[in-house]
Order: sequence, then C-alpha cells, then structure tokens
Amino acid sequence: MIKRILLLRGTEILCLLLLASIPFAIDNAYVLGLLTLLTIYGILLIGLDVTVGYLGQVNLAQAAFLGLGAYAGALSVSLLGLDMLGALGVSMLTGLLLGALLAFPALRLEGPQFALATLSFSALSTTVLNEWESLTGGAQGLSLTRPALFGHAFNAPGFYWLCLILLALVWMAMRNLLASQWGRAFEALRDSPIATDAMGVSTFRHKVAGFAFGSSLGGLAGGLYAFNFQYLQPQSFTYDLMVILLLGVVLGGRKSLWGAFFGAALIVLLPNLLSNRLLFELISATGLLLAIIAGGRGWLKKTTPAFQALAPIIAMSLLVTGGYLVENTENWRKAIFALMLFAVVVGLPDGIMGFAARYLTRLFRIAPATLAKPSNLTDVLPLSPSDDQVLLELKNLTRYFGGVKAVDGISMSIQKGHVHGLIGPNGSGKSTAVNVISGLYAPTSGEILLLGHPLPHGSLFKVARSGVSRTFQNLQLFGELSALNNVMLALKDAYRIPLPMVMLGLAKKEDHRAQADALALLNLVGLKEQANVHARDLTYGAQRFLEIARALACKPELLILDEPAAGLAHPDAAKLVLIIKAIRQRGITTILIEHHMNIVSELCDVVTVIDGGRVIAQGTANEVKRDPIVIQAYLGVADDEPVIASS
Repeated sequence: MIKRILLLRGTEILCLLLLASIPFAIDNAYVLGLLTLLTIYGILLIGLDVTVGYLGQVNLAQAAFLGLGAYAGALSVSLLGLDMLGALGVSMLTGLLLGALLAFPALRLEGPQFALATLSFSALSTTVLNEWESLTGGAQGLSLTRPALFGHAFNAPGFYWLCLILLALVWMAMRNLLASQWGRAFEALRDSPIATDAMGVSTFRHKVAGFAFGSSLGGLAGGLYAFNFQYLQPQSFTYDLMVILLLGVVLGGRKSLWGAFFGAALIVLLPNLLSNRLLFELISATGLLLAIIAGGRGWLKKTTPAFQALAPIIAMSLLVTGGYLVENTENWRKAIFALMLFAVVVGLPDGIMGFAARYLTRLFRIAPATLAKPSNLTDVLPLSPSDDQVLLELKNLTRYFGGVKAVDGISMSIQKGHVHGLIGPNGSGKSTAVNVISGLYAPTSGEILLLGHPLPHGSLFKVARSGVSRTFQNLQLFGELSALNNVMLALKDAYRIPLPMVMLGLAKKEDHRAQADALALLNLVGLKEQANVHARDLTYGAQRFLEIARALACKPELLILDEPAAGLAHPDAAKLVLIIKAIRQRGITTILIEHHMNIVSELCDVVTVIDGGRVIAQGTANEVKRDPIVIQAYLGVADDEPVIASS
C-alpha cells in the first residue's frame, strides 16, 4: 500500500516540482512559452478525455469551447473590467453552460451522429466569432491586456506558475472525481448504458454532467489561452486544432491523466518536430522501431492479430520514408498527423501511457489498493419477513410490436417474499413481460402496481429507483470495471456527498463504507476473493453471480432474474440454487425466468406459465408440471426430473 502511494503520488509531486523549477534554471522566453502552452493544453485535454475516453464519444467541439472561453474571458476584462480570477470564472462558466446546452440534444445521438453534432457546433461557433465584428473584432482579431490578480500583475514566469497551479488543481479534482461513484459511472456508460439505467444510475444525467464538466475545462483553458497570447483570432480554433487535440488524447492514452499530459506535450512539441528535420527523422525512426518490436512480439506470442501488428509498421514506414522525400515536412503536417493517429489507434488502442502503465505495473509489481473489511450482510440487506401482502400486481398487461402481441393481457399477483417462477416456451413473452415490468419497454396498455402504487412506464432508471432490480438474459456487465466496482456502482443510498465535495477529495470515508457493503454482497455470491478482477476476465459462471450481486446492491423490493442458469455447468447451477435460497431467506421477492424445471421445482413457491403472450396456468411447480395444457404447450411430457442437490 505504501509502495503504491509513493509511486503514484510521488511521481505526480516530483513532476510538478520539476516543472515549477524550470524557470529558475532556464531563462528562455521561447521555452517558457512552450511550458505555459503545455499547462493550458493539459487542462484542455483532461476535459476532452472525459468525453472521448470515458463517455466513448468522438467530441469535435473542444476546440470551439477553447475559443469561446478565450473570447468570454477577454471580453469580460475589456467590457466588465474583471480581474484574472473573475475572468477565468466567466470563461469556465461559459464552457459549462454552453456544454450543457449542447449536451442535451447531442448526447441523445450516438457515434457519427454525435460527432457531426459537435462538428456543427464548432463550425457555428467559429462563424459567430468571425462575423460578430462589433464584439469580437472578426477576422482582424481582438487584442487584450493580461489582467491582474488581487492587484498583482503577472510577468511571464508568474503567469506560467499560475497556469501550473491551475493544472495541478484540475488534476487533483479530476483524480478525486474518477475515483468516486461519478468516475465509475462514466466508465460504465461505455460498456452498457442499459445496465447503468437498470442499476438506478441515470445514463443521460451522467453523460450531460460529464460533457458539461469537460467543456468547462475547455472554457478555463480558453481563458488562460487568451491571457497567454493576449491576441485572439477565430481562425485559431478551427478543424486543424480539433484533429490535433484528438491526436493528443488518443496518442497519450484515453482514460488517463498522464495520457492527457503526454498528449499535451505532443501537441506543443509537434510544430518543433516538423520544423527540425533531424529531430523529426529521429523521432519517426524511433516510432518505427517501437512498432516493429511491439508488433513483432505480439504477433509471435499470438496476442496481436496480423493486421494490428503490421498496420502501425506500415504507417510509420511511410512516415520515415516521407521524411526523406519531402522538402518541407511542415507542409505535410495533416498527412503526418493522420499516419500517427492511424498507427496509434490500431497498434496501441490504450495509447502510449496505457502501454507504459501496464509495463510499469509489472516492473514495480504494484499491488492493488487494500480492500475494506466486508460489512455485516444484514446491514446491507436487512431481513424482510414474508407475509401475505401482494408486492407486484399486473392487470391486463399488453405489449404489442406492430401487429405482434408479445404480451397479450397478462394478469397475475406476486406475493411478498416469494420466489415466483415464470416459464414457457421460447418466444412465449416471458422476457418481454419482465422487460415491461422493469421499464425497458413501455406497456401498450394495462397496469403495473408495486405495493399498490403504479410503476413508471418505459424508464429503466425510474423503475429501478422505485425498487425493482434485474439481471439480463444476455449479460450486461461493465467489463472494464472490477467486480467490486460493478457492485459499488449499483449501491443504493450509499453516496450522498455533493459533487463539489467529491472533487475536493472529501468522499473517501463514504467510498470506504460503500466498498465494505459491496464486499459483503460479493461474499454472498462467493466472489469476494475475486473483487479486484475485471468483470470481463471472470469465468462465465462468476459473471452470472456478479450480475446478481450487482442487482442486489440496488436493495430491491423486487428482484428479476432472467434465465440466470442459462449456459451454467452443473456445479455453477447448484451454486446458483444456494444463492437464490440465501436471497429468499432475506425476504427479497424474486421473479425467476428459467427453463430448467428442476431449478424451478426446488426454488419457486408459485409458477406462472405463459404461452403466446397469455397466462395458460398458475400454481405450484408440481401442479403446473402435470397440467395437460402446459404439457402440450411447453413440457411435452410430465417432468419428473430430479432436482439439483442443495447441499
């Protein structure tokens, strides 16, 4: 633990002190200008990485937020007479508000549509800045004077140190944010927005918040940009800068503060690399050598496909060859950027720092952080005694898809504390029915009552907040998160500290309690020893159990298990039976969709049989197994299959 802290935090402090000391050792205005620009771009790329790295969207608007923040800061000084602090606040607020306004429509789109929406916003912003000459000066540009801070005027080194301090503050705030519930939610959104909503974590809310926060950092960087150069032109914030910013994020490494810093250094140094032929040839040759080594090792070990190994080598070879053939490499900067971006995207999807982090972790054998002691399970899932109260009631529920009646007038009641089986042939409407109950689909007609109150329609998030949790027939885990973080993300009522306090690092005790609660749930399903394993690296059976633990973290009134035994080997199926029995002992009402009649017979108090979207039978497992209608529609023969042993 101490070794981990020293390596991770010590490196940050050492790097900060080194950067702060450079003006004392080097008295060079050009070098100081590059360092100042490095800090500004560092803030800018940390904001961009929220959208590109964590939300998984291609954001082409960050250059626009840089420009809008720059003009907002400059105009707040020239028109309102604000000092440095007030002007930077205006720049940041401009990015935050405009980012939120753009996020509401744009984040309802995915992939190319989202990229086009942000590109349109960027083009519109540049046009407005260019054409509103009375305010911005248009193409002639806008000159300004660097404002003072608390009466103190800044020289070049002083302004550099201010930018460095702000970068350090943004770094710490972002580190605290990403280590919190917000960071887990940002990562989860990339893997499964449906599961995020189903856990009671609003996908759209977190997307908007993440995009707006990243845009506010773009605005802050814009204010610093304006006061650094003290002259602005709209042409500085166009398509070329957007491509360079994306290159910086991808090459540095997504989902990494160090990656954003490395990408910022790349952006600052690229013009120098292109103007100095010898330096450019040296760097490109080094890049080719690394591509050959990394690609060759991956291909020989059969961990890297042939295309992924060869493509970066070919791209870097073209870069090296082109460096010898062209007279002025600066004229070919767009092609050079394109080749570098292609080589990194294909060969190093996690970027330079992602690759370096994996290597350093193995080299220094950095152990995972020490886990909390698990909570008492009763504190996480209090015992709820069973009674004769009806928990869930469906009244003439229907769901039509065009002319297909997937659910056609289902009515049934589920008692509190029962395990209620839902069976029927494939395509009978079972999964559609629970999809309607859980809010994935809105019903065509009918009522759904939970403890006598109507459930929200067509909203996984609202239904989850009402007390209904579920697993999915096709696993919907957050593969990039550990098993522990999967469960921590879903914990209900565990996180109460407001976002500003989280960014100040004041949520650590709350997070520690949440970790203890999550470990108690992992212990319930037998996964406590695998808490730090990424969900994607678990066995299939463990993934099924993890999804159940995550659903329990929502502390549901009603738990829906959609074919949890599908694909399980016999030992895992036996373990599943024990887990569901433990859940029933806590008084949690469960709907179990299952094809294994031995599991249904052992676990279910009541079984409802559906065929053609309608209820054809209901009773105990033994009763429905001997019902002639059920035998004809589903079982084929009376099922006397022995149950799985529960010992």
